[in-house]
Amino acid sequence: MSAGGDARTTAGDGGAPSRREGAAGAGDGGGPRPREGAAGAGDGGAPSRREGAAGAGDGGGPRPRGAARLGERRAYAYGVTAAFLLLMLAPLFRRPPVDSFPLSTYPMFSWGRHDAETAVERAVGVDSRGGRRPIPPRLVGSEEVLQAKATLAQSIRQGTRAARALCRGIAARVAAQDGYADLVAVEIRTDTFDAVAFFEGQEAPVDSKLHATCKVGAR
Repeated sequence: MSAGGDARTTAGDGGAPSRREGAAGAGDGGGPRPREGAAGAGDGGAPSRREGAAGAGDGGGPRPRGAARLGERRAYAYGVTAAFLLLMLAPLFRRPPVDSFPLSTYPMFSWGRHDAETAVERAVGVDSRGGRRPIPPRLVGSEEVLQAKATLAQSIRQGTRAARALCRGIAARVAAQDGYADLVAVEIRTDTFDAVAFFEGQEAPVDSKLHATCKVGAR
């Protein structure tokens, strides 16, 4: 009985390991556990998918196709910029210089003038004593000075009939406005001024041409 008991004890103590001991031994001294093996494969073995992707992106050069497209875009941008610069500078090399839109040599600033005279188309009010004063642009037909000037210049180019028609229209507007009771007539004329002398106080024109005259309505 003791022999049987010893035998069982011996078999349990010094014989083959029990299931728990076998499991423990397999975990401690045997091969790696599955989780450890997975970790080991990720740490010391072949790189994982994420590590492989990161390594390929970090250590590899730029993609050839993307680099080519970037180079093409830069070349196109440089080419367009250079073309516009050449177009802007082209009028400087034309002989004789030609002023046109949109490429201009800005002759009003770059060309010399032999004198300071300038011709101005304008409407003038005449009072009973023969004195003259300019009619404001709004009574010519526009609040804008240049548009009023263009209206006067166009009527002069179209001839006497057009100038007289515009003159009558201006005279009617003058008659309907307060502050012009002293005016008895309206003239459409082209006056030439010496610009330098004008701003020095000499406002009388150096030359004048009358295109149309008309009476202001009875007051």
